[in-house]
Amino acid sequence: MEPTFYADYYRHENTHWWFRWRFDLITGIVRALRDDAAGELQILDAGCGTGQMLQHLERYGRAIGIDTAKEAIHYAATRGVDRLVLASVDCLPFADATFDCVLSLDVIEHVADDAAMVRSLYDAVKPGGHLIVTVPAFKSLWSSHDEVNWHKRRYTASELRRLVAETGLEIERLTYCNTALFAPIFVARKIKNLRERLSRRHAMARPEISDLSELPRPVNEALYRLLQAETRLMRRTNLPVGVSLLAVARKPLPAVVVAAARTDVAEPSVVALEPIPVALREPVVEEVAVG
Repeated sequence: MEPTFYADYYRHENTHWWFRWRFDLITGIVRALRDDAAGELQILDAGCGTGQMLQHLERYGRAIGIDTAKEAIHYAATRGVDRLVLASVDCLPFADATFDCVLSLDVIEHVADDAAMVRSLYDAVKPGGHLIVTVPAFKSLWSSHDEVNWHKRRYTASELRRLVAETGLEIERLTYCNTALFAPIFVARKIKNLRERLSRRHAMARPEISDLSELPRPVNEALYRLLQAETRLMRRTNLPVGVSLLAVARKPLPAVVVAAARTDVAEPSVVALEPIPVALREPVVEEVAVG
């Protein structure tokens, strides 16, 4: 992302309808995982940005944030978040099977090798733990918003399914979201793209702008309420189209082999296959002074 946009994200995260909707959506999923686990979760926010989601996640366990951008870590630290790591998110500096829940929210579209990043996220999840991923959907929605955020791609459901499943993760939920605003956003971005093409044709420079903008409070609140209703609908069904995609996947437990029953053995024996030990990677962590 353009470094100058971190300040905008930091300023808008508490109030903008999109962030508030995403906080509700994601924390609802994490809360359900915590309740099923009957205890605190070890949580990793891989690509934590300016840290507001990380603050929400701290309600449900011990949450750690990692990001490649010094600006992101700085803003996250100013929120009072103290478990922060400045390091690569596509080669995580943690031992394998460390976290009950790993989140990668609108991150993997930024990296050149998204498959390698998802494999790294897989490694960080404990057996029986979960990976939660969100990505932007549909190449047809591409605009300058993607360019200023340094996106490399947008995804379809089949592409995200294949990317996650190839690691060995079991997909429990895959759905489009932000469906209610798909049509107006599609139209708005097509108009925006047309204006930018015309500006380039006439050699008129237009500043690169994100879709993140200040809205009148009634409009902002109405959009948030609309997406709240959609989130309630998503609890009952998957959505067929949307501006974003959500995947929730589970890392399988180690295989269990049950010996065949024999007449001369009272009870069958059960043998758990232990995972093969993997050498720990040396972390590449840089300390950042917070001013």
